[in-house]
Amino acid sequence: MVLNVNNKEKFFLLQALKAQPQTKEGDALMRKIEKSMKPIQSKSAKAKGHEWQKEICEMISRITGVPFEQSSDTSQIRSREASLNGTDVILTGEAKEKFPYSIECKNCSSISLPDWVRQAEENSEKKDDWLLFIKSPLLTTKKIAVLPLSLFEFLFSHHSQRLFCKN
Repeated sequence: MVLNVNNKEKFFLLQALKAQPQTKEGDALMRKIEKSMKPIQSKSAKAKGHEWQKEICEMISRITGVPFEQSSDTSQIRSREASLNGTDVILTGEAKEKFPYSIECKNCSSISLPDWVRQAEENSEKKDDWLLFIKSPLLTTKKIAVLPLSLFEFLFSHHSQRLFCKN
């Protein structure tokens, strides 16, 4: 069973545990809670984020048929380094033609959807061409995609025409 509680709730639990007589189990639980309250190390967070970006690059490669080679400077699909501004996935050439979206990736244990949508919009080339990919243990499906409603309508209407229209 997974229990998601915020740091304020964890602090309350710690205070309640400390008020109880000390037991081996209680001490172990307090150590676990305290450890979970420590912020993730920057290097570790960047590595998690970069791995998620590479996973998205691999997905785009499967969709477009354009090879993804992170180590190649000439690859048409690349994951942007963490310290650089712009979209998280860089698409050029045929990859950009086949997948014309600005990509933002988030791999976090907390969710700040309004901030992330704002960032995706600011990094996009056109108003409604952004996609936001979120990976989080807070989500029941763990991985989701967020997109503007106008883009969803455009994509679904083109997809449904192929599925539902008789030729």
